[in-house]
Amino acid sequence: MQIQNLTFMGKLRSMFLQPWLPIILILLLATILRFYQLGRESLWIDEFHSLDRTETLRLGFRVFYFALLRVWMSFGTTDAWLRGLSAIFGIGSVFLIYQLGYRLVGRATGFISAFVVAVSPLFIFHSQEVRMYMLSTFLTMAGTLALVLVFERPRVALFGIWLGMRLLAVYTTPLNLLLLLPDIILIFFNFRKQRRIFVAAVASLTVFGLLFLPVAFKFISASSSFLSRAGTLPSVAEILGQLPAATVYWPMRQLPDGATWLYGLWGCALLFLLGFLAFNKKRSARLSWLAAWAILPSGILLIVSLVIGDIWTPRYLLLSTPYFIILFAAGFVQVWKWKRAVALSIAAVYAVTLGIGLFHYYGRENVTDWRGAVQIIDSQVKAGDGIVVSSDFVRDGIFGHYYSDAVPIEIVESLKSYRRIDQAELAEDLRQASSNSSRLWLLYVRPRVESKSGQQHQQTLQAVLDEQFEVQQHEVFSGYLDTLDLFLLAP
Repeated sequence: MQIQNLTFMGKLRSMFLQPWLPIILILLLATILRFYQLGRESLWIDEFHSLDRTETLRLGFRVFYFALLRVWMSFGTTDAWLRGLSAIFGIGSVFLIYQLGYRLVGRATGFISAFVVAVSPLFIFHSQEVRMYMLSTFLTMAGTLALVLVFERPRVALFGIWLGMRLLAVYTTPLNLLLLLPDIILIFFNFRKQRRIFVAAVASLTVFGLLFLPVAFKFISASSSFLSRAGTLPSVAEILGQLPAATVYWPMRQLPDGATWLYGLWGCALLFLLGFLAFNKKRSARLSWLAAWAILPSGILLIVSLVIGDIWTPRYLLLSTPYFIILFAAGFVQVWKWKRAVALSIAAVYAVTLGIGLFHYYGRENVTDWRGAVQIIDSQVKAGDGIVVSSDFVRDGIFGHYYSDAVPIEIVESLKSYRRIDQAELAEDLRQASSNSSRLWLLYVRPRVESKSGQQHQQTLQAVLDEQFEVQQHEVFSGYLDTLDLFLLAP
């Protein structure tokens, strides 16, 4: 009897623990990294925009995420709780990329892909913010996995799941519409000789188009407005830099001094893995599927960035990044089979660059400390004080989330650093704001881009402060995008 029990336990271990233990450990690691320091940093501007749209029910064309966030917020509004929604979908994305890598290439590729996503600072960051990008990534991979299952065993129910996941993904981030291009091409090549299935696919796409119409016009209008304000075209270094950014470091603009060459080396290693895979004789049709999902959407984004306006950024490339990561993993497996010394060298470069990236991500402030600035005011403000900010968004969104005192907040629009303003106008605005106050708290957001007009605005503000006020306290809060100056002024 004891021998039979041991035999049964051995079979159970071989059937469950051995195949599943690695991904369980990877998911545990992903969970730890995503919940570690989840609420340590302040929310940043884009996260406040998410809260604003959710609280005011201005859902726009990202309906699904904001509706889901609205439900999530009914259970709590702390920074850590709000970010927990993205953390859950970030963990789910690790499991889905394992499933895709395993089914399309092999188990080893699935494990490596899942590990890369689990520890990637880029994926961790988006799993720790109140934004839609991890939900979007989860939904796009779920839709792709459903389509892979359709290719393996065509079923009407699987077509429905694929259609549903793609539709929810588009209602989360309409840019995911680009994934339909490789979907349509692959459906045509796989089912062009199977009339019944091909007709079902066409019908599904027709239904998709009709269901997308409610947000299509909003998306087109918003995209045109956004692209008209987009920045300069990406350089070659910025284009290729998205490879290391996706795997070992974020944001690329804050690379440690003297480490650029190391991340360039890692980028070259990733290109080598892609090239080795492309010219390997053991290529399969399923690698072509991966290449379609990776290259076609990112290629369109690159063309738009070069021709119209720059949208070549990691968060927009997340719709194709998982498929590149699976290709990297598949290339590494092939290199390992070819020459282990080369594979170990690549792994060593990866370990060093990843270590620096994670140390940087967890070891320093990545976003501007709006919470710290507001809490200083909240803890030190007195009756008779005045508070001035540059916009109703700062007053209602940021102070509305962190501020608890009763001292009213006044908006002085001439404090907006992107506006052209003369010294007399700014001086008069601040004089009126401080006329009934014994002290004045002033929160100033510096211009994001170093420009002549922005520098002039800062100089004008400083001149007015020197002329009209005594600066009793000055705190500076710097982050990835914004720098804040907090002044306590006495007339």
